Amino acid sequence: MKRRLLAVLVVLACTLLAATAGAYAGKEATTTLTMWSYDNQDPGLEPVLKQLSKEFEKSHPGVKINLVFKSFNDLVGTVPRALASGSGPDVTEGNQGYQTDAQLVKAKLILPLTKYVKKYGWDKLYAPSTWGMFRWTPDGKQFGKGPVWGIAQTGQNIVAFMNRKKLVAAGVNPNKLPTTFAGFERMLAQLRAKLPDDDPVIFAGNKEGYGFIHLFGGIWGAHVKAQSVRNWIYHVPGSRYDTPGTVKALGRLQAWGKAGYFNDDFNAVGNDASAGEFAKGKGAMWIGGDWDSTIIREGLGAKNVVVMPVPPGPSGVWTSIGGLSGPWHISAKTKYPDLGAEWLNYVITSPRAKALMYANQQIPSDRRAKAPKGDPYLAQVTKAFQLVANDDGLLLYTDWASPSMYTTLQNQFQLLLAGRQTPAGMAKAVQDDWTKFDKTLGS
Repeated sequence: MKRRLLAVLVVLACTLLAATAGAYAGKEATTTLTMWSYDNQDPGLEPVLKQLSKEFEKSHPGVKINLVFKSFNDLVGTVPRALASGSGPDVTEGNQGYQTDAQLVKAKLILPLTKYVKKYGWDKLYAPSTWGMFRWTPDGKQFGKGPVWGIAQTGQNIVAFMNRKKLVAAGVNPNKLPTTFAGFERMLAQLRAKLPDDDPVIFAGNKEGYGFIHLFGGIWGAHVKAQSVRNWIYHVPGSRYDTPGTVKALGRLQAWGKAGYFNDDFNAVGNDASAGEFAKGKGAMWIGGDWDSTIIREGLGAKNVVVMPVPPGPSGVWTSIGGLSGPWHISAKTKYPDLGAEWLNYVITSPRAKALMYANQQIPSDRRAKAPKGDPYLAQVTKAFQLVANDDGLLLYTDWASPSMYTTLQNQFQLLLAGRQTPAGMAKAVQDDWTKFDKTLGS
């Protein structure tokens, strides 16, 4: 009887161990982290995120990374509802500014990253002032202050990519490009005079509405102080958009349109698609995000591209629309916040992540990152970002200034370039949007 009882007990013990192991294995197999991203450029960050996620899965048995790529507008338009439902992503990109991130913070849909900043030493990634774009007071009203709610993967900058062969054909020396905004405008006029009528000086894409928000930055920064733009975005009291400098800058953009510098169909062409068209040889120049640099490199060839920011105005400060890439957030309703933070740390700070980012012509956000040697094209892209960033000339993104600012700027730039709005009229409309929202911040 004792032997039989012992045998039964052994069988029961083995069964319990097997059941426990099976349950644990089953739990591990169903640990799925869903990540939403609008970095859907390939070549670009999409293949980087895919590869890093595969490697993360290998080093974390039982963990599955479910990457979901969306367009920018689709993601920011649906992520608040998705997070609120509890069935949304565990980790997602947001967008700095009142339109998206402020709402996510206010509704308590994302977690503050304070403990992870300390745990992983993220405070060393960026200059202290740079962290302002990820800080909000918990009520979502004060931008640039309070806890850190997001962390970014890459540095971003709007720069001019130029077709070297077309510069030479027009009599422009690609090795001695203008260093002032006035000289840059003279170069544009020279290109227009030399290029065929059906070949634009600047191939542009504004279908989504942000193409000219980005392109305008270099013109704007040549006419106003960079800090005044950032103050306006942060709603520092007394800040204004409708200044003489901004009105003059808007006038210059409108004049570029009237002079025939852009392709006629810019409102029908997507921004990333316009980079692809430039890479096929259309236009002498494309002014846009350095995150599309790989598309241009693969199309025109690295040796045939010159990269530089739009040169400065009288202040001598190199400026552009730019900052760091869209912030990654951890959902307040995820069951795996620590695992999500570990994934973020890997895809942003690991040596492997930096190597893959550089391999895809993306500039890591980590200010300690060094570009690989032997790649002159990548060196140009890196230099263009650092030239502006080190000159304190990053203007951030102006649509961050209010929840409706993106739509206001989109509509106003279309009207301005169509000749149905004056520079002063646009400046007033944009400031009116800002003022209306600014009043709600004090309530």
